[in-house]
Amino acid sequence: MALEIARALPHAFPAARVLDVGCGSGYIAHHLSAMLGTRVMGIDLDDTTEAPIDYRSFDGTRFPVETQSLDAVLFCYVLHHAQDLGTLLSEVRRVLRADGRVVVYEDNPGTWWDRIVCSVHNLQWRGRTGPCTFKTEAGWRRLFESAGFDVARTRSLSRWRNLAHPVSRRFFVMELDSASGNEPEQ
Repeated sequence: MALEIARALPHAFPAARVLDVGCGSGYIAHHLSAMLGTRVMGIDLDDTTEAPIDYRSFDGTRFPVETQSLDAVLFCYVLHHAQDLGTLLSEVRRVLRADGRVVVYEDNPGTWWDRIVCSVHNLQWRGRTGPCTFKTEAGWRRLFESAGFDVARTRSLSRWRNLAHPVSRRFFVMELDSASGNEPEQ
């Protein structure tokens, strides 16, 4: 995944600042840091992470970074866990520089099988993160566009990337919608 993400990011390295939201163990951020020669910061709801990265605890509402300070924001299979997607995407708009990118990996429950797998995932996680909000590709696209992002590219990913969770997946690369500007919220 780190290689795939690196190819999608702006070429402002090694000075680029990247944030991995919901980084979990931190290993994607760790590998991406090594590949790009830059520090990738990770945030999550836990107090610590396993990988040796610049890690900050996240309250689930406000990113612990300065306004318009990031070149890229990553969401690797975490948006469906967010309880307030509007607030989360507003935070991305606040912290992202005008020419920055957003990289999103998400489950795409388009078939009956995918909906079953997502339902099981929801049952496993709802006690920790609250109910999951899975969307189809069209649903994610509508959400991103309504939040002020242009989907620059997207593609389908193999359901077999994770044998324990065999669901259709989608990869999105987004930029700020140039028509809506990047005015930070106060």
